[in-house]
Amino acid sequence: MDNGRRKSVQYQAQPKKGKRPKRKKNHRLLTTVVFSALLIYLIGFLLMFINKPSIGVETVNYGSIDVPATLRGIIVRDEVVVQSSMDGTPEYNYSENERVAKNALVCTVKNTGTTQVIEDEIKKIDKGILDIQKKRTDFSLFKEDIDRTEKNIENSVDSTVYRFINNNISDVYSLKNQVQTQINLRNQIWLAENTKSTAELSAERHQYESQLEVSQEAVRSKYSGIFSLKIDNFEEIVTPQVRKDISPEQIKMAVQPQYISKSLAVNAGSPLFKIIKSNTWYVVSNVPNEVSAGWQEGDYLDIYTTVDDEEKTVRVKIESMKIGDSATYVVFVTDRNLIDFLELRTMYFSVKKSVYNGFKVPNAAIVERTFLKIPKTFLSNSLGEQGVIKRTTSGDAFKRIKIANSDENYVYVLQDFESLKIGDVIVEVGESAKTYTICEVTTYKGVYVANSSLAEFTVIDILGQNSDYSIVNAESQFGLKVYDKIVSDAKAVQDDEAVN
Repeated sequence: MDNGRRKSVQYQAQPKKGKRPKRKKNHRLLTTVVFSALLIYLIGFLLMFINKPSIGVETVNYGSIDVPATLRGIIVRDEVVVQSSMDGTPEYNYSENERVAKNALVCTVKNTGTTQVIEDEIKKIDKGILDIQKKRTDFSLFKEDIDRTEKNIENSVDSTVYRFINNNISDVYSLKNQVQTQINLRNQIWLAENTKSTAELSAERHQYESQLEVSQEAVRSKYSGIFSLKIDNFEEIVTPQVRKDISPEQIKMAVQPQYISKSLAVNAGSPLFKIIKSNTWYVVSNVPNEVSAGWQEGDYLDIYTTVDDEEKTVRVKIESMKIGDSATYVVFVTDRNLIDFLELRTMYFSVKKSVYNGFKVPNAAIVERTFLKIPKTFLSNSLGEQGVIKRTTSGDAFKRIKIANSDENYVYVLQDFESLKIGDVIVEVGESAKTYTICEVTTYKGVYVANSSLAEFTVIDILGQNSDYSIVNAESQFGLKVYDKIVSDAKAVQDDEAVN
């Protein structure tokens, strides 16, 4: 009996053949699947990490750059163009850029054909009068004046002739001019003296002179100034009176002056010459804001350009500035080097290199973003965080904001389409509970700061810029701080993107 039980127990304790190997097979299969899935996930993560673009960062520090600015400008002068009242050929008494006194005889316009005939007749009469007067010198009422003149001629020759002994003829033209001047003076005395023997010739001469006055125009200058034959038709368009209101199109125009020939005839109404009435002149230009940043009215700058392959420089003063969205309308004024720039009306010019100091950041790190304009009276606080109360269909809700910039009445917040955007309605804090629809935006330039694991946009104030770097104001309230880490290439990151 005991033996039978023992056998039964021993029989029951023995496992069935074939069951244990099946369990081991299932367990191994499950382990293989799980391990393969983990391996695939790890490989995929590694591939994503390897292929993810590298976001470079660099540390903000102080620096400086030289900024040579090339600008387009138009020159404004106080000048007047004098026109001919008749057809004829002008004979000028002045040369280019020569000083002219007020009421000076600048030129005479002559009717070429008629005038020449009359002048030839007057010369014949003058010759006849002089021949008569020479024969009666001893009886002339102006004998003392004539003797003095002839003595001056003799002295001029005596004082100069010794210089020609060694074939030195450099003073021959000076002697010629001195002698001719004295001869002309003597002849004028004879021609002016009215005697019985010359009365008939003098009367005839007077008749021809009357005819000559009708056939020619004596043109005098109403103003003192600088004589010029270069006309560009802008003399009465861009005047000192309108220097603060010249259009951008006029500033950009390429104006070439025309030269009035001294040898060609002119028509009635045609320009004869112009007089630059004042040494004070202006240069007007639309200067990019990043170039004019830091300029103030009253500052002095050196500008330069090239005229006929020669560099011309002048020191100017900033007379006025009118700041626009992207450029500043600047009027420079000076009273120096007027003649150096007389050939120009419009020009490309450069401002002498200006050195800017501040935070030095690469231009590739700078990007422009849109900001919402929010009145300061609508700001509120909740649990130590600053924000606004946004009105929605489901009720009013507090929205946290990060102020990027501010002025006296407004703060500027980066537009976030998920949280706060243009068209949203916000509610004022207080009993009045006024509402305000966000409807105004502005743009600011900035960089992405990556001090933490997230990239945050920060507004910057650019003082100066060249082709590679910008100098940023180091004292801006909401701007960069020394040793901030910024993203080197703004195109490689978005707002609040993780930066490893």
